[in-house]
Amino acid sequence: MNVKLKRIEKGIKQQDFAKALGVSRATLVKIEKEEYDIRLSLMKKISELLETPVQELFFNE
Repeated sequence: MNVKLKRIEKGIKQQDFAKALGVSRATLVKIEKEEYDIRLSLMKKISELLETPVQELFFNE
């Protein structure tokens, strides 16, 4: 499952999620499209907010 699908499943708006992560909405769009070289610390924060393991969000094909 990717970040965008999980965020939508949780009913979180893109702008609200970006704010909670401390990134711009444009950065979140790139993360959701897998076009962003994401740091492990940000992966962990996304994982915590979405209550989903990092492995499932970023490394599960």
